[in-house]
Amino acid sequence: MRKITKGHIVNAFMIVIVCIMIINPNAKSLLIRGLMSVGFFQPEIPDPASKKAHANSVNISFRDTKGTIINTADLKGKVIFINFWATWCPPCIAEMPSVNQLYTKFKNNPNVAFITVDVDNDFAKANSFMQKHHYNLPVYTLATPVPDSIMGGTIPTTLIFNKNGELVYKHTGAADYNSDKFVAFLTTSSKP
Repeated sequence: MRKITKGHIVNAFMIVIVCIMIINPNAKSLLIRGLMSVGFFQPEIPDPASKKAHANSVNISFRDTKGTIINTADLKGKVIFINFWATWCPPCIAEMPSVNQLYTKFKNNPNVAFITVDVDNDFAKANSFMQKHHYNLPVYTLATPVPDSIMGGTIPTTLIFNKNGELVYKHTGAADYNSDKFVAFLTTSSKP
């Protein structure tokens, strides 16, 4: 008969943890959020001196919960923060607190617009998620397709368009958007 060692117990514990994380999206998001809090998943801040835009102006339309259509062309003159997400996506769930905190800092800034896009086009589920977690983010769905060059289908994806309507930032995967560097980037970008 084999003796159970500390190593066996640790291995069994790790297997249970991995199984829980595979099965439960909330467990995955909790782990990702924990890693964000210690400095992982920091978004790369573009160098404002480079002024390099990823693409020319693109017109994308969105529908809000009241059915009103807005598009990126209507928001020219503002910095536009767009986040594509879903309620079932662990990295999306993990980054949502930082997106909400960023929104809270900029919601009264007339030079910044926030658009959080539920890729499942399910307002009821998305709004329920926002209420459950006490987020104040405006929820939208897509009213027109997004070019694959901008949003290849991976979520979460975050885009920032400058005041000229040019894509100046694109990040795929979870990130802590409430970091000091990112807040400074958005503040600088949105100055009149």
